[in-house]
Amino acid sequence: MRKNMYIFFAVIFLSAVCLPGTVFSSNIEDQIATLKKHMEEMQKKITDLEAQLGDAQKNAEAAQKRAEEAARQAEERVAEVSGKVRVLDDLTKKFGHIKIGGYVRSRWWDGQNEQHSFDVTEIAFNFRYDVSENISGQFNIWWHPSGNAIGREGYTRYNNWTGPTTFIESAFAEFRNLNIGPIQGKLIVGKTRNWAYGITAAGGPTGRVTSDYSLFDESNAQSRITGIQYLTTYKKKLKMNFAVFNGWSIAGDRARYGARPGGVRYLRTGQMNLDDNNNKAYSMRIAMLPVDGLEMGATFFRSKLSDDDLRGFNAIMGRNPGTRGNFRGNPTDDDEHTRGGLDLAYDKGPFALKAEYFWGEVADVRCNWWYVMVGYKFKKIKTDFYVRYCQANYDQHRVRDITGSGAWDKEQFTPLIIYHLHRRAKLYFEYYVNWEDAPSGAHHRDNNYGFIELILFY
Repeated sequence: MRKNMYIFFAVIFLSAVCLPGTVFSSNIEDQIATLKKHMEEMQKKITDLEAQLGDAQKNAEAAQKRAEEAARQAEERVAEVSGKVRVLDDLTKKFGHIKIGGYVRSRWWDGQNEQHSFDVTEIAFNFRYDVSENISGQFNIWWHPSGNAIGREGYTRYNNWTGPTTFIESAFAEFRNLNIGPIQGKLIVGKTRNWAYGITAAGGPTGRVTSDYSLFDESNAQSRITGIQYLTTYKKKLKMNFAVFNGWSIAGDRARYGARPGGVRYLRTGQMNLDDNNNKAYSMRIAMLPVDGLEMGATFFRSKLSDDDLRGFNAIMGRNPGTRGNFRGNPTDDDEHTRGGLDLAYDKGPFALKAEYFWGEVADVRCNWWYVMVGYKFKKIKTDFYVRYCQANYDQHRVRDITGSGAWDKEQFTPLIIYHLHRRAKLYFEYYVNWEDAPSGAHHRDNNYGFIELILFY
């Protein structure tokens, strides 16, 4: 019995011991299977990541190649642009100081005793080269396609104001910063306008404004001078200009006032004396600028008349023998030529006022010239309105024939409208009413004229 009990307990003990081991062993196998499954999944992910890494490496290599190609192309482009920039720099160094400009004038023109006509009166080419900060050279040439013509009857009924076919308007060198203490100065050597004589008859706010010159400007300062000019300013309130030059000449017996076929002669300044140039002229102008827009000046001019000037003077003024009304003649050999005057210009905002008065003696004839011009600028409609009145008076009235009309007192009235089409294009409407104080019995001819002109600047 006891032996059976021992066997029973032994069986119970072994069962108790073996049964948990079996259960534990089963759990271990499950865990191992699970871990194996995870490992397989991890291996798959690693494989996938390796594949992705490989693709990324390939993409990176391709991107690097593209970046290297782009960098190479960029370097080539930079080199190309740098080459062009170097060329532009070289061109700028050579030509950057060159300034080129000019304009074209086109007119419809009509006048008393004159044929009306369409015309291209002037083509201007202006060239300026800045050698350095203080030295420049300038050359302006004007071409007049229909300059005054002679020899054919039809041409005499239309003579525009432009004169010879080709005209060298300016050719000079300019030297700046030639200062004397606080006085700023510059030197002009060569041919250009006289900046030391009244209000210079150049276009612009302080100039003549009209496209044509006036009776005053044609009598005094229309032409150019060849010589030396020293121009100074002091604190932008004072101008002092001085000039020594060949001198103006009497323009000659062919000079005509107003509508050219009217045949009225007048004293007019020419390019330069044709002989006796050893007799140089000199002029000066001192001007004050007390407030913005206002300029007041005084001027003086003196020269000698050449033999050619005296011949022209005697013909224009009817002094030669055989002139109707002065048959015996009284030509002069007085070669003195002196003028002086005062000027005023105000141009600010919409208002403009210009006036000059000159007096002097040409040979043995005392003269005075003056004008007044007023204007108003309508900015909204881009239109300027001006009127100008001029006189030229001489102390000689004895000559009665038209060929002696240079001695007649003269008047001129000019209304003007300027329409600003563009900053480089202006349309002018001008009319010139001219009167002459002809002696009793003299043959008088009407010589008014007018025109519409387009000026295109380039």
